[in-house]
Amino acid sequence: MLLKRYSLIIANRTTGATSRFTLGIDPASVVFLVLLVLPAALLIWTEWSTSLALRRLELQTARLELENSAYRATASDLENHLSGLDETIVELTGRIDMDPSMLQSMAQLPDSVQIGAPQTTSEAEAQLNALDQVGILLNALEERLLQVRRGVAYREALSSATPVIWPSDGWMSGTYGYRTDPFTGERNFHPAVDISTHKGQPVYATATGRVSSAGRNGAYGNLIEIDHGFGLTTRYGHLSEFGAAAGDTVQRGEVIGYVGATGRATGYHVHYEIWSNGRTVNPAQLLVERRTAVTN
Repeated sequence: MLLKRYSLIIANRTTGATSRFTLGIDPASVVFLVLLVLPAALLIWTEWSTSLALRRLELQTARLELENSAYRATASDLENHLSGLDETIVELTGRIDMDPSMLQSMAQLPDSVQIGAPQTTSEAEAQLNALDQVGILLNALEERLLQVRRGVAYREALSSATPVIWPSDGWMSGTYGYRTDPFTGERNFHPAVDISTHKGQPVYATATGRVSSAGRNGAYGNLIEIDHGFGLTTRYGHLSEFGAAAGDTVQRGEVIGYVGATGRATGYHVHYEIWSNGRTVNPAQLLVERRTAVTN
């Protein structure tokens, strides 16, 4: 078979010179070469295209993994935060419940003492319920939680500072208000209640506080005064002995002295006063727990 001749001419446009290359190629060889090169070229193009697609896919996967990781971290933080809030809400809900008699005594205190404190259990529970509403932003939840926490802490502190127990085991022999003075026979104001009992019976702090003074005080005889905060003060007069000294911190129910008849007294008893922001309060309105009565 005769070889077919093919010429390739290359011309220089500037100089007009030409170069001629002549090749003799067997047609069968051309066909064979085409059949050999075409699949190879197609295979190379396919691999390149596939590699490019895989690279794009890898980049997209990496980006998605980063995004998913950020989402998971955010979701985890949010879940942990909400879980912590939920635990705190449950804990506060448990703390908000108080003995009805305690709430009743606290409600008898002057309004000036109760400013800043949730007045009733239902109001405090309403604040807690507001925290559980779906859709409230997390920062709003935290702010609301802080408000409720402060309210609960205030209630607990005020509860500890509220004088509610009897100062001694005995019976009430003198009431708060106007009465006939046992020494002069004149009508005067008695700013306390008298708890009569036997000499030497323990006298208890009726609320948590700090002893502001303990010593002799005129007609009161041996007198202890306790500052409970919130403008609340209690006084215990006619003691035979002291069980606490000025500066001591005492808890409700702790022994602070012993019953006597020192000062201006007609018998063994505790003269018990409550003051709120410079004014006396009837102790009988706050008493919710009476110790076992002592009989003559």
